[in-house]
Amino acid sequence: MVAEHHRWEGLGRLTAARIDHALRGVGEPHREELAELLGISDPQALPDVGPAPDSPESVPLKAGSTVIGLPVTHGLELFKNRTEVRELIGRHLSNPATRMVTITGRRGMGKSAVAAKVMETLERGEWPGHSQAPVPSGLVNLSTRTSGISLKRLYMDCARLLGSDRETRLLDVWATNRPVQDKIGELFAAMGDRLFVILMDNLEDRLQDDGRLDDEELAVFLDCLFRARSTPRLLVTSQIPMRLAPELRRFAAEVELSEGLPPAESVQLLRELDQDGSLGVAQLSDEQLLQAAVHVHGVPRALELLVGAMADDTLTLPTLQDVLEDFTLRGDVVVGLAQDRYQRVGAEGRTVLNVLAVLRTPVPRDAIEWIAGGLDRGLDVKRVLSHLLRMRMVSVDRTSRTFALHPMDADLAYGAMPQDGTLGRRSVERRAADWYASIAPPRSSWRSLDDVQPYRREFEHRVRAGDMDDAALVLGPISEWMIWRGAVLAVISMHMTLEGQVTDDRARLAHLIGFGHARLSGGPMAHAAELFVEGAALAERLGDREALQNAKFGLGDTYRQLGRLDAAVDPLARAGELAHETGDFEREVHALLSLSLTHAYLGDGAAALAGADRLRDLARTSGDLLTEARSWNARSIALLVLGRWEEAVEAGDGAVRAYRSADSKEAVTYALNAQGIALIALGRTGEALAALEGALDEASQIENPRAEGVCLYNMAWAYWTDGRYEQATGAAERAAASLQLAGAAEAAAAQALAEAARARTVPDPRAAAGALIRAADGVGGNVEMVRPAWLIEEARRLNVGP
Repeated sequence: MVAEHHRWEGLGRLTAARIDHALRGVGEPHREELAELLGISDPQALPDVGPAPDSPESVPLKAGSTVIGLPVTHGLELFKNRTEVRELIGRHLSNPATRMVTITGRRGMGKSAVAAKVMETLERGEWPGHSQAPVPSGLVNLSTRTSGISLKRLYMDCARLLGSDRETRLLDVWATNRPVQDKIGELFAAMGDRLFVILMDNLEDRLQDDGRLDDEELAVFLDCLFRARSTPRLLVTSQIPMRLAPELRRFAAEVELSEGLPPAESVQLLRELDQDGSLGVAQLSDEQLLQAAVHVHGVPRALELLVGAMADDTLTLPTLQDVLEDFTLRGDVVVGLAQDRYQRVGAEGRTVLNVLAVLRTPVPRDAIEWIAGGLDRGLDVKRVLSHLLRMRMVSVDRTSRTFALHPMDADLAYGAMPQDGTLGRRSVERRAADWYASIAPPRSSWRSLDDVQPYRREFEHRVRAGDMDDAALVLGPISEWMIWRGAVLAVISMHMTLEGQVTDDRARLAHLIGFGHARLSGGPMAHAAELFVEGAALAERLGDREALQNAKFGLGDTYRQLGRLDAAVDPLARAGELAHETGDFEREVHALLSLSLTHAYLGDGAAALAGADRLRDLARTSGDLLTEARSWNARSIALLVLGRWEEAVEAGDGAVRAYRSADSKEAVTYALNAQGIALIALGRTGEALAALEGALDEASQIENPRAEGVCLYNMAWAYWTDGRYEQATGAAERAAASLQLAGAAEAAAAQALAEAARARTVPDPRAAAGALIRAADGVGGNVEMVRPAWLIEEARRLNVGP
């Protein structure tokens, strides 16, 4: 008997046992009851069952590849290029270890055509290139631009591949209320060991900005795909790659299309786009066609638009040279072609299109009216939008009631806009920024990153308008908040956009402090120290005590994490004083927490615990949940120093609960990490690894490489104590990479621990002992990493031998 939820894992996961043997181990009266339920009259000895007769379920699929869904592009019989790319895709797809191959590249590069050609080759019973592998039994074509991509569509199309009997059964399964995982499992089980390839075209339409799927059911499908032993293989096209967990990357491959077609293929495509010669393109010389191809950089979609502009103009009948000469605004024919159609909608239509081109994202009608109305008071936006919709120049999402310009059209229209003037780029960008400023919610209502999205949009428009000082003043107040919500890399990118371009002192001060906090979390931390030093000096000069407090706190916390502990105390103490003087309770508490942690790093457990007690008293007085969380956090680290392991576990648990009650991710990772260290000390390795896995996940969510490295280092030691040296090696190597990215001094310790674990797998005890000593020396005073004394004691044991 097999649990239903394990069926999808395949036959290799199942174990068979004789029923009569199992019944003999059951005592009376249960044996007779069970035998009766199974319909067995004599449970003492049952005959072996021979091969079952063929049933509809066991009839193999016909040879060759069955195809469901139309090709995702046209004219495949004329497709002749991208040979090397297709061969590479074929090698990846034919590799049993690869579950998903993603073709990425900017819009218009021909991703869909390449994928469709690969699928056509498989349909013929061949692999692209020289791959040697069984031909797929079935192929499914899905696209967001045709039938859509959803789990239901995918499930139904795959069921159709498997024959009527299997399809009927799978449709019955789909109609039940069973969990999605079970339905997917049934589908995979029906596919068995046969190979199926599913094409998901234009998947970027289902991805969020960070590369995550916007559909929970599709995310579950992918999770099952990577977990199951026997699954279909995915071929995906997307402008951005899907974000995968690090451990899944080995099961996925990415093939990037970054260059346009070579000259010969570009010329050939232009000729094929004028098959009957009616446009005069086919009769042009290779040199003339090559000139046109160079103007559009060989981008396939741009070549199509080039000929399309000629075909659409049935009045003036322009030649190819006419099109090129009329639209050379930036020496780029792609931009010129957009200008051709853009000019035909009239001045009012161009105003609305320019607004949408500037916005670059779907927006409600009131946004268009607010922005366009400020540029042209007499514009009837409703009427113009209706006209553009009829022309298919603008798309609408009826569910969200938002309007948008196609991304390619937006890029091209934007390039055609004048830089200055009432309807120029700067004016429209500034008006768009003002719109987002008008709808941005106050800080008191921020709960998720979505709440600060208007500020981020405003920042982008200020930057594109060239107003870098204003952009810095927008970014300053949201930087730290975004960092603690896991958007560290986004904040770093935004600040790097401003580097060297902010001239106003107040704006530069906001930039320096915000960038410092981003570097403190995302690394390198040495750069964070430089930014805070400069920020503190500027704040002193401007007499800005709040900014000075923030800079001093950031500097002290950076020194602590860099291991410069003596240098950390004074800035943190000063930060606490300034926060108290300015009445900023939250920042005063944060400074006290960091000061307590610094005492812990210095090995002064009593002082660290005293700081935790002070935080506890403040939490009780104020009733503030975040202060309570910080008091538990400080206590857990202080107790690690004092070696009070059971209490440290309890304090870590209290910190996690309080941080989550306060809806803060600030230091959940370090609280779980502290629990992990204490559990290692108590010899409860399994619980320690569970806590550290949770800590690592939290660190990844807040994009903090130092925290990731610390957790991985401690995980490596937990594996070591459990005798799992290969896992210890892998974890320590990952720790070294993360700590190096953060610019943390402990990176060398992690690398040494990896060398020690690797030596234990040889085994080479003396080499392992030497590496352990180096690892212990490299940790310094970081109490949030396993005690150096434990490593030194292990090194002594290895040197002595059994």
